[in-house]
Amino acid sequence: MIIGIGCDIVKHDTAVRLNWESDFSVQKRIFTFKELEIFNQEKDIKFLAGRFAAKEALLKCLGTGMQDGIALTEIQILQLENGKPIIEIHGEAKIISDAMEINLWHISISHSTEYSMAIVIAEKF
Repeated sequence: MIIGIGCDIVKHDTAVRLNWESDFSVQKRIFTFKELEIFNQEKDIKFLAGRFAAKEALLKCLGTGMQDGIALTEIQILQLENGKPIIEIHGEAKIISDAMEINLWHISISHSTEYSMAIVIAEKF
């Protein structure tokens, strides 16, 4: 059963303006060490914008937002060897997810020249 659906879109110019590519103090508030390791291999703003959009989409599935005590670093978007994105959550995000009985996440991230977007679906079975 689907519990929640979330989507978000990020303009690449916004990510550049906010220094996501180069300001480590900004990066460590938004992205996990593992996400930054992947970014450092690719060095593409689309990667960071897509990960941010995915985190925002997941928060929409939970019916919450960053203001509810969930740090974006509690949400980690990694990828399988074939590039398929996967979700790992911890902390308050995990507590809320468990309370909602979510046990399966689906995620898709897409990029265009100017935008990155993500869709997340939360499911329980």
